[in-house]
Amino acid sequence: MGKLRLRKYAQLYLMVLPTIAYFLIFSIYPIIQGVITSTQKPRLLGGGEYVGLANYRDVLQDRTFWQALTNTLVLSGGMIALGVIIPFIVAIALHEVPFAPLRKLTQTIIYTPHLFSWVVVGGIWIQVLSPTRGLVNEVIKLFGAQPIHFLADTGWIRPTLILLNSWKGTGYNAVIYYAALSSLDPQIYEAATVDGASRWQKITKLTVPLLLPTVGVVFMLSAVGALRIFDQVFILRNAATTRTINVLMTYVYDLGMVQFRLGMSTAASFLVTLVGLFTVGFLRKAMRVDQTDLA
Repeated sequence: MGKLRLRKYAQLYLMVLPTIAYFLIFSIYPIIQGVITSTQKPRLLGGGEYVGLANYRDVLQDRTFWQALTNTLVLSGGMIALGVIIPFIVAIALHEVPFAPLRKLTQTIIYTPHLFSWVVVGGIWIQVLSPTRGLVNEVIKLFGAQPIHFLADTGWIRPTLILLNSWKGTGYNAVIYYAALSSLDPQIYEAATVDGASRWQKITKLTVPLLLPTVGVVFMLSAVGALRIFDQVFILRNAATTRTINVLMTYVYDLGMVQFRLGMSTAASFLVTLVGLFTVGFLRKAMRVDQTDLA
């Protein structure tokens, strides 16, 4: 029976083999090799001395790791909050615009920053926020105030980074919300109009509750993305603000690529993965509880 089944589906099995080989070579093997490396003190010319869990212990005893974890949680919290709320408001506002060409133009303008890499975005905002000739500080000087070093002041760098991340990502999340809004049954709003509901009542009593599942999706996407932040921090950090915005991913990068402590860097990457899995699992469980309560 088994041989007949194998012969019957032999072509399908052969079609699956390249995919299996791809994951074995580029996913499973690197993970296994990473586990081995995390228990060694690697040498640059190959091989390494087995040290057991010493690399994990060194990471957990490193103050820089805990500072990076704190920075990650603070920055992630702000990015998730703005990444969920602002696009939600933008999408509802776009949906309420009656003039279709204006709505499409606005949607395009809002989405455009998402298409640029952080290298481009960082270069733009470094110029705009420059304390000498930056547009923002020129406006501040018009009111008689002193220029602000947004990217070099430890008190300003975190909110600045959060706002820039929101500016870049608002268009993407707004498109998700807008797609959900477009799929809602218009008869619901027509019935509400017949019942005498105002526009504000339609938004608060119909639109918001109907979009809660989509809010959950955007929340999860924002949470997963915020825990993996690297590009924006790597591009915008400097000697004055590194300790304030250094996150887990930049911590792993610095260990491996700057200090060449490959064993410790690999161990840190697995710990970062565990933090991400725990956070996502907790959020998923919390969201299920909320959905049960709503039901």
